[in-house]
Amino acid sequence: MILVPAAVPRTAPAFQRLIDPEQRPAVRAGLAVEALPPGVRVEQLPYESVESVTVVLSGRLFAAGRILSPGEALHHRPGTSYRLTAVRGAPTTVLTVRPVPLRAAIPCQRSDSGAGPGWRQVEVGTVRLDPAGTCGPYADRAADAFLVVLSGAAVFLGELGEVPVIPGDLVYVRAGERYGLRAGRRGPVVAVLGRVGASGTALGPEWDSRPVRSGRAGGDG
Repeated sequence: MILVPAAVPRTAPAFQRLIDPEQRPAVRAGLAVEALPPGVRVEQLPYESVESVTVVLSGRLFAAGRILSPGEALHHRPGTSYRLTAVRGAPTTVLTVRPVPLRAAIPCQRSDSGAGPGWRQVEVGTVRLDPAGTCGPYADRAADAFLVVLSGAAVFLGELGEVPVIPGDLVYVRAGERYGLRAGRRGPVVAVLGRVGASGTALGPEWDSRPVRSGRAGGDG
């Protein structure tokens, strides 16, 4: 388990590499966070061999002809450039996820919904939990997983036991490690949950990119 406290910047502009594959060769993706001042437009250069995924963590983002809110993600095909514009009014913070290129890549499919795009290795969803609600724990040998708390206080359920997490914290786990989330009793929790699978492996069916239904302690997440 890799815990990055206060991973989401509070001021803009700001840029930080959160998970760097060059420093951590065992991970399956690189994660970086960037805070954009209101109205700023940036153009991302293409990654030729793999997709990249933009996840909004705060504020609002205009991209691909639509406005994205916190928790929403946009997938970019390999070899494509794209423009991102922070909507005026408040800074916008985005998380960029880029899978590590693999040799002899085989198209990836989602087992829960049939064949998916052959270039897609990343799935991202929003988890919303009622007070004391639980999501997981899961143990996925086919994919790494990451989680970013957007609002509310919670406890991460992992290999090291229970670890308190608050808004802005990021947790990354490698394939095979247990991971889950339990909301505190004082209020609901919203978090981004993502998975990065190796090419040619299925990414389900125990979790998918749809929002996870809120749950109570002791019930299904």
